[in-house]
Amino acid sequence: MATNRDDFDLIKNPAVDYDRTDLSPRGILVFLVGLLVAGIFIELVIWGMFRFLSHSPFFARGNPSPMVNAQRLPPPKAQGADFENTTNVNPSIFPEPRLQTDEVLDMRNLLESEHKILYAEQPFVDKSGTVHLPIDEAMKLIIERGLPVKPAGAAATAVAQKAALGTRAPVTQAQPATPGAK
Repeated sequence: MATNRDDFDLIKNPAVDYDRTDLSPRGILVFLVGLLVAGIFIELVIWGMFRFLSHSPFFARGNPSPMVNAQRLPPPKAQGADFENTTNVNPSIFPEPRLQTDEVLDMRNLLESEHKILYAEQPFVDKSGTVHLPIDEAMKLIIERGLPVKPAGAAATAVAQKAALGTRAPVTQAQPATPGAK
């Protein structure tokens, strides 16, 4: 008779298991449904609140920014009354740069001034003596001539000249070393 017959399974160990009574699919589903109902309720309450506030006469007109003064306040009556160390200071008028009150108009003015410089009808010279070409002509010149390139020896010469100017010594040209000279 064979005695090699085992009644236990090597893969399953009845002593190692988890507690199957603490989680149930029904409890998880009830929680998720409750969470969904609570989320929908909160969305409806917030939507109703915003709808009420948008139709309310107190909130419909909006409030201007408290940093923008609609009217200029009169200057202080006593000079230096508000500030001990300074005189002739009006604290109601904020110094430059001030709060931007019309961003769209300011941006439009900036773009127009840049457009006048970049797309000028003809070349012009500004106060500092710089010649301004229209951007289209400048691009054509770069395509025809290529970008300016410094010669290889110019960088070493420029460094030597800067060093000489810093020490107030006479400027001399750096001579390239020949292979046979010492």
